[in-house]
Amino acid sequence: MITAIEKYLKVLLAALAFAPGAKAATASTTDSLLLVLDEIIANKATYEGQKRSSIERHLYKLKNAVDEQALFDEYSTLFERYRKYRLDSALYYARKKLEMARKIGIPDSINLALMNEADGLKGLGRFKEGQRILNSIPKTDFVRGSSYFYYLRHSIIHSLAADAIDDEERRSYAAELRRCRDSIAMVNPEGGVGYAVNSAEILKIEGSFRDACTLLESVADHPDAMGNAIYWASLAETYRFLGKRDLEKLCLTRAAIIDKRSCIKTYTSLQDLAMLLYREGDIDRAYKYITCALEDIIESNARSRIMQVAEYMPIITAAYSHRKEEERKRNIAYYGLVALMTIVLVALLVLLVYRNRKLNEARSKLNSQNARLVSLNGQLSALNDDLNSVNHRLSDSNKIKEEYIAQLFDICSGYIDASERYRLSLVRKVKAGQQAELLDVLNEPIAAKSLKDFFRKFDMIFLDLFPTFIDEFNKLLQPGAQIVPKDGELLTPELRIYALVRLGINDSTRIAAFLHYSSQTVYNYRLRTRNKAIVPKDSFVESVQNLC
Repeated sequence: MITAIEKYLKVLLAALAFAPGAKAATASTTDSLLLVLDEIIANKATYEGQKRSSIERHLYKLKNAVDEQALFDEYSTLFERYRKYRLDSALYYARKKLEMARKIGIPDSINLALMNEADGLKGLGRFKEGQRILNSIPKTDFVRGSSYFYYLRHSIIHSLAADAIDDEERRSYAAELRRCRDSIAMVNPEGGVGYAVNSAEILKIEGSFRDACTLLESVADHPDAMGNAIYWASLAETYRFLGKRDLEKLCLTRAAIIDKRSCIKTYTSLQDLAMLLYREGDIDRAYKYITCALEDIIESNARSRIMQVAEYMPIITAAYSHRKEEERKRNIAYYGLVALMTIVLVALLVLLVYRNRKLNEARSKLNSQNARLVSLNGQLSALNDDLNSVNHRLSDSNKIKEEYIAQLFDICSGYIDASERYRLSLVRKVKAGQQAELLDVLNEPIAAKSLKDFFRKFDMIFLDLFPTFIDEFNKLLQPGAQIVPKDGELLTPELRIYALVRLGINDSTRIAAFLHYSSQTVYNYRLRTRNKAIVPKDSFVESVQNLC
């Protein structure tokens, strides 16, 4: 997986490199890079493993080093491996390197080891100690020509200036920073990425942001810029001053990708990107990024970076918590509405069953009275006609009642479908990056369970209305072809189809929609059952509709 991500990232970054003059960053471009960054963060354990494996290989080499130069080289390598990964370990190996350099006695190696020690102290927030070490280094030709020395000096003074509370002290630091920039410009070759970044920083200090942007864009396709997170972070800052938020976001994303793939933990790009996404309303991603940044800073022991993240973390966390609370309230409201609808439907079903029973009782009584009246002599014929008329009206009322029940079942079936569609819609939203913790809940196939419960309720209600339906229906079939429900079943699919026929629903398409079968399945059930009938096929449906 990691190899595929790296290949995709290289192709994407190469295709999106800025040409001199400017290429506008599109929303799709930034979204593609953000997806790559999400994937890298999700797989950061694998990158961490690769980093640790590399360190372990050099620890093994260190253990087997046989002379002072070999020890010096391995201390140098381990310092570089830990430099932006574990700062306390980096300081440890910088000091071990310094001890070995003093044993070897080469001045340039000693001076480089002193710079490494100052670098380690700087990462741990011990700026004054780092400054004292840099000030103690003799200004040899090697030191005066070292861009590393001036970058360290600039970084330490910049941090001290940020903590200064006295205006005069800040002005002193500002002057020293400018001298460092001038020195860096002298030791960096003109036309290179380092020269462009340093010169652009000087232009920013002077307020010439457009000139700084032009200078940085001119080296965007330079090979050294492709994997240089400092370059992209500097360009992002320039775009921020110019109000080009889309380009700023693109550059910050590229810088964050480079940092995370390299297991660099002393970065600022990811937290700056998190704050930008927070302002745009992408709260979930902003929270994920700022949390990742804080974890990396804590793991690396980069004390000087903790305060920077501490400024952002409460803001983004509060917004994230507020959003989660709103979603929780919406979910409560939704499930409450579903529960209320279910209660109403059940109440309606109970009411209809109760009324149906009352009507059956009334019809039974009226049929009994009608039978007695028929046996009377002609003197009571007029009264008998009146009673027959009343009975006919009751039968019509019963048909209306049956139609209401069928319509109610249609509503229940439609509600099941609507619930399933809504579930699928929520799943799609979650898969788009929202509410990962709801996905497991909403992925439960509620439609199948609801449909099963629906069939059970239908069977119970129908058999309450027509308790002898199964026996009467089987009398219409040939001997040995009777349909008997299995244990735990009330009606079989065949009996359920003809139960709907008994209720007056004879159209196969409508039956299929009602029972969630295909039209062909309903047709096959009906044909197979009709072929077993002892009554003529043409009158089979009518015989079923006349069953009690």
